[in-house]
Amino acid sequence: MDSASLNNVLTAGANAANSVAQSWNNTWQNVLGQSLNNGGTSLYGVLCWLGTIFAVGTLIFLVIELYKDLSDGKPNALSILIWPLIVAFLLANQGQLLAQITLGLRSILNQVNTQVLAITLSGVKLDELYQQANGNIALQGLISVSFGACRSLTGEAQAQCLNQAVNQAQTLVNDYKSAFGGGSWLDGIQNFLNSIGSAITGNGVDAGIFGLLKPVWMPIVVSVLYWMQIAYQNLLEAGLLITALFGPIAVGGSLLPYGPKSIFAWLTGFFAIGFARICFNIIVGLSAVVATDSQGGDPFWFALFAGLFAPILASGLATGSGFIVWTSVSNTVGNSVKVLFGLI
Repeated sequence: MDSASLNNVLTAGANAANSVAQSWNNTWQNVLGQSLNNGGTSLYGVLCWLGTIFAVGTLIFLVIELYKDLSDGKPNALSILIWPLIVAFLLANQGQLLAQITLGLRSILNQVNTQVLAITLSGVKLDELYQQANGNIALQGLISVSFGACRSLTGEAQAQCLNQAVNQAQTLVNDYKSAFGGGSWLDGIQNFLNSIGSAITGNGVDAGIFGLLKPVWMPIVVSVLYWMQIAYQNLLEAGLLITALFGPIAVGGSLLPYGPKSIFAWLTGFFAIGFARICFNIIVGLSAVVATDSQGGDPFWFALFAGLFAPILASGLATGSGFIVWTSVSNTVGNSVKVLFGLI
């Protein structure tokens, strides 16, 4: 991999959280409520039509309950007609109002994620630490690959190979410094290169120096783990979009007068996925603080943590504490709305 390719990889890794959301922006705009060029209805419009069918079906039960309340002389029975009017507004015109509200909720989640990554710890932003952690892993992996090719050589041929590998590695380090700045971990890599360069003689070097290099398989594993964290973020974005698509059905089914309203369950699921994204960025950002610390040890644990364990932990937190928090909030809002309707 040349220096230009390295810079592209590191930039992509540093901006992964934001770039994933941005890459899905057009898809969100195209799916939620926009008509096709040929005059047909959009996918969101079809689901709004299905939500309307649900609304009509559940409206029958609502009318029955209203009739029973009026027959029993219950006060404020007509106040329950307010919710059907809200549902009608949300589903009108292929659900454009509901679509805009959903896009607004996603925008809020994206803004929170951006603000999380912009938080500064020890004078450095989390997104910059994330960039440095990925850079540390990428540089060490590339250096190990370049030096590993010299293992099978001996004598002068090995010395020439190592000299070439040192020069190549030094170019990568210099390019990284120019593009992203330095760091304590980068000084450690520089000291490593200096020690190898000083140990090279015309007759080769001590074979023990290769023990300082990473195994040849490690860069491959790290690459897989890196793309796993990108895949997880895309998975969350896809899950959020699918949940958004079922909004019209949740709104239509919320007219059912029995049990909790489905719209609150839909909002709970929507925000649970949003919490997973926020938790993931916080977990990876804070772990990057340790990974970029000169006392943090081997940085390759960060790749395993960010690619495998962080998604598991973020999903668990989202379905656990995040789910409970939003459920409590939604119940509070729901009870407040009921009280407000009772006063009308």
